[in-house]
Amino acid sequence: MTYDKQFLIEYLYNYLSSKTDHDFIKGYIEKIPKKLYRFRSCTENDFNAISNDYIWLSLASEFDDIKDSTIKYNFKSQKDEIFDIYCDWYPHILKTELKKKYPKIDFSRWNVNRGLIDEYLDNTVDKSGTYNRNKMKSYLLSKGLKTSDITVIDQFFKNYLTQGNIEKVANSLMDDFSNKMLELKDSFLATCFTQTYKNDNLWQTYAKKYTGFCIEYDLSKVEVNSQSNLLFQFAPMLYGAKKPVDFVELFRIAKMEYCKEDYDKRVAANMDVQFNLQARTKSKTYDHEKEWRLYLKKDSVETRKYTFPCISRIIIGKDMKERNKARLINIAKKNGFEICQQKYNLLTSSFSYYKIENGS
Repeated sequence: MTYDKQFLIEYLYNYLSSKTDHDFIKGYIEKIPKKLYRFRSCTENDFNAISNDYIWLSLASEFDDIKDSTIKYNFKSQKDEIFDIYCDWYPHILKTELKKKYPKIDFSRWNVNRGLIDEYLDNTVDKSGTYNRNKMKSYLLSKGLKTSDITVIDQFFKNYLTQGNIEKVANSLMDDFSNKMLELKDSFLATCFTQTYKNDNLWQTYAKKYTGFCIEYDLSKVEVNSQSNLLFQFAPMLYGAKKPVDFVELFRIAKMEYCKEDYDKRVAANMDVQFNLQARTKSKTYDHEKEWRLYLKKDSVETRKYTFPCISRIIIGKDMKERNKARLINIAKKNGFEICQQKYNLLTSSFSYYKIENGS
């Protein structure tokens, strides 16, 4: 089974949807691996977790990889399109802000629209994008406006309709999206798994150079309809370069929501999928991990020690200390799961795994 980008996108559209598609959920669960693995390093917490049948849930912000669950933007290359959207947006901003500052003035006679904004920019802003008050004054007087009008317009257009200010607005919106990213990182608790135990890098890294162990979880032990379809919370990670989120589309949605305009809500749903797709994409340097994650909404979990009685086997690293090996064997006997030993064959440069019988 190939768990590629299209597989994850289809999953996210259904996972994030407010509608429950039972047929899709059933089909998805049938496609996920029947067994997943975790490598551990013989800490006291590791022994406690397997003894008491739980897994520890972490926030994405707690992972060692600072890029984990982040979202990539590319604002600078899209400035012209954003400026165009902002010019459509600005008449609404202007009217709202004027009403706030001058509640007693009747602005109904001001027909502020996109055409007027374009005309104003052509006559009051230099080619460099710099606001020119003298040009503005001459232009407005030629249009028959009063001096009092000029004072009000000067303040608001200078503060809101220059290239520099539009960048400030965009940056403010960026801050909002950055906060959304941080919120996304901290709204889910997660545990990381891998598809295989035959991975030298994972034995080296997470099992402390073969001195630790690998836990095999049998997902067939999870009841499909229990705990709100727990298996549907499992999903693969992607590996590769992140394509920047379309900031223009985000800016357009923000403008339509501000102006209370009707728009296709599927656009917003698509952006939500793109956010989550990026959050579940890691650098190509990690692709050897073949990672799957269990994501649970933070507010739905009472404790980080999440009960997960699905261990079917423990695989002991080839260089594990004898006291740790004995301890694991005792835990395996008590909890009733299989325990295996990893062996390295120097002649064939390969590993083999054999079941430990009767604690020996």
